Amino acid sequence: MFLKYFILETGYIAIPVFCFYTGYGWVAKPLFVSKQFVKAFLYFLLSIIGAVAVRYAVEYFVFLPVLGFDNYRGQQWPAYAYISNVFFYYFPRYFVYGLMYFFGENWYKARHQQQLLEKERTAAELALLRSQINPHFLFNAINDIYSLSYHKSDQAPLALLKLSEILRYTLHESKTEVTHLKDEIKYLENVIELQRISAKGNIYVDFAVEGDINTQRIPSLLLIVFVENAFKHGVINDPDHPVTIKLAVKNNEVDFSVSNKAGNYQKDKTGGIGLNNAKRRLELLSPGKYHLAIADNTLYYNVNLTLQTN
Repeated sequence: MFLKYFILETGYIAIPVFCFYTGYGWVAKPLFVSKQFVKAFLYFLLSIIGAVAVRYAVEYFVFLPVLGFDNYRGQQWPAYAYISNVFFYYFPRYFVYGLMYFFGENWYKARHQQQLLEKERTAAELALLRSQINPHFLFNAINDIYSLSYHKSDQAPLALLKLSEILRYTLHESKTEVTHLKDEIKYLENVIELQRISAKGNIYVDFAVEGDINTQRIPSLLLIVFVENAFKHGVINDPDHPVTIKLAVKNNEVDFSVSNKAGNYQKDKTGGIGLNNAKRRLELLSPGKYHLAIADNTLYYNVNLTLQTN
C-alpha cells in the first residue's frame, strides 16, 4: 500500500513539476529577457500540449497497467476534458509559479551583479583617490629634503628617516580602507615633525589629542588631507597664530578640527584637490556618519570633521 501511494503521489506530482519547469525554462526567458512574445506564446501552447500528454501518460501508461488504478472508473475522458483540466487547474498555479520564480531569480542575480559592480567601482575610485593624495605629499617632502641637503643641513638624515617611516605607513595603509586611529595620529605626528625639520623649526603647530584612541578606526590617510591643506595654504611661521590641530574621542565619535591663519597666496596650484578627494572618500566609506564644516574667511581657515566610528 505504501509503494502504491508513493507511485500515485509521484505521478501526480510530475504534472505540476512539468508545468512549473516549462514556465520557468521555456516561456519565461523569451517573455521577460529577449521580449520574443511570439516565441513565448508558441512555447506556452507547447507547454499545455506537453502537460496534457504527461497527464494522459501517467493515467494510462503507469497507473492503470502498473497499479491497476483507474481514476475514471472505466470511462475515457475526451481531449477537451484533459486540456481544460490542465489549463484551469495546473497552469494558473504551477506554470505561474515558474514564471514568478524565474523573474525573482533574475531580479536577484541582476541586483547581486549590480552590487558587485558598484563595489568594484567604489574600490577602484577609492584607490584612485588615495593615489592622488600620496604622491602629492611625497613630492613636497622630497623637495624639502632636497633643500636641506643642498644647504648641507644636519637635519637632512633625520628628515629622510621620517620620510621613510611615513612612506612605509602610507604604502601599507593605501591597501586598506580603514585604519586604527592611533596609527593615523602617529602618522600625523611624523608629518608635522618632518615639516618642522624642513622649516628649520620656523613652524608653530599645536597638536592636542583627547580621549581613548586605541579602539577607534577611521578611513585611512584621511586626516592628513586637512593638515596638509593648512601647511600649504596657511601661515605657519607666526608664533601668535599657530596652526591648531585638535582631536577628541568621545564614545564612538571622533571630533577633528584644524584652524590656521589664512595666507595671502597659495604655495601650489593644486588647492582644492585634496579636500574634494577627502569629501568623496567620506561619502563612499562613511555615508550618513560624518559632518564636515569648512569656514573660510580673510583671516582664518577652519575645518571641523565629526565622524562616527561604530
